[in-house]
Amino acid sequence: GDLPFVTSIFPLGGPAGAPTTVDVTGWNLPVAQVAVDDKGQNAGVLPLSVRGEGLISNRVPFAVDTLPECLESESKDPQGGRQQVTLPIIVNGHIDPPGDRDEFLFEGRAGSEIVAEVLARRLNSPLDSFLRLTDAGGRELMVSDDHEDKGAGLLTHHADSWLQFTLPADGTYCLQLSDVQHKGGPDHAYRLRIGPPRPDFELRVVPSSISARAGTAAPITVY
Repeated sequence: GDLPFVTSIFPLGGPAGAPTTVDVTGWNLPVAQVAVDDKGQNAGVLPLSVRGEGLISNRVPFAVDTLPECLESESKDPQGGRQQVTLPIIVNGHIDPPGDRDEFLFEGRAGSEIVAEVLARRLNSPLDSFLRLTDAGGRELMVSDDHEDKGAGLLTHHADSWLQFTLPADGTYCLQLSDVQHKGGPDHAYRLRIGPPRPDFELRVVPSSISARAGTAAPITVY
């Protein structure tokens, strides 16, 4: 029909309190870009839609965060170039073409903890991420494929990667991000957060709704 429909966006999020220009892809869209002004918004996931000729598209998730952000550098050497980043950071990028692997170098100190988290499938990206952390010499320190998110449920197949690691020595470390199925494309976008842990909590109730007769008890699980 004539309804506008968004299939993918890039970047998948932006910094809180600052406007972000977002490329939108889909059908019957009146524009190729939209400006997202999240001034006054707290960190989290907001709905993004496109309006045109009295019609409103479907809503897609747009992540907002308070950390510094950058774009994956497309000018890296195709023979294995690596992008230097300063922590903490959120990198917005794509796994494109299929089989692509993005690598990020950062400096770390002995005993410090770092967390690497991918937001992709939870933001409607088809990416099935895989993270690999190595030292400067290429020695593997830790890997992460799927990570269970109690708030996401099975709709995402827990496909977003997450790892936490205590660095053994001062020096340079490399974080590699790829698609575990060796797929890729313009729609295989991601947000990669690298930095120290950020303690937080949320309550999740399972089941999310309860059907019980008045005066009776029903068991629930709180995560």
